Amino acid sequence: MLSRAFKQIWLIAGVCVLGAGACAPVNAADYSEEVVKAAYLFRLASYVDWPGGADKGDFVIAVLGSPPMARQLAGLAGTHLIKNHAVQVREASSLRDIADPDMLYVGSGRADSLRSWKPAASRSTLIVTDEEGGLRNGGMLNFLTIDRRVRFEVSLTAADQAHLKISSELLALAVRVFGVPQQSRKPCANCAVGGAP
Repeated sequence: MLSRAFKQIWLIAGVCVLGAGACAPVNAADYSEEVVKAAYLFRLASYVDWPGGADKGDFVIAVLGSPPMARQLAGLAGTHLIKNHAVQVREASSLRDIADPDMLYVGSGRADSLRSWKPAASRSTLIVTDEEGGLRNGGMLNFLTIDRRVRFEVSLTAADQAHLKISSELLALAVRVFGVPQQSRKPCANCAVGGAP
């Protein structure tokens, strides 16, 4: 059963992602950034379309370099679904331990290791990084903390290469979006055309 604080964060993440208000500050005295970011990962995933998502089994999240995030995600996995699928969380200590997950969360200080990892061609993996420059290293979503608020930026270029479609609603809430939306998407007011990443 989720604690009261965790339920509060779950609601805050839903409100932030749905755009119904300003995101609450990350206050270490109340809850850790891992708690907030774990709730965000579950919420953000509902705004991403994976190819063949309806036909797959469990939704697999791999966590590289952040045992606290793995614990928080595992706590959510027991009580929440992603895209109507049960969730498995796998903690990885190195890239060799990652076996083509649906989502890969890369802890702070580990994003540069992504340059040597490529998911199988048959699998689309949403890569979420958590450090400055994470998108340049292959991330598709990157967490930022701005004025004690958890925010995110998006690389449409990397998402398109993995055949992932990120909804226009999510793009509208990003601090920055790099790349150009596909023709099927609505115009993106905060998209940075061209340039990195």
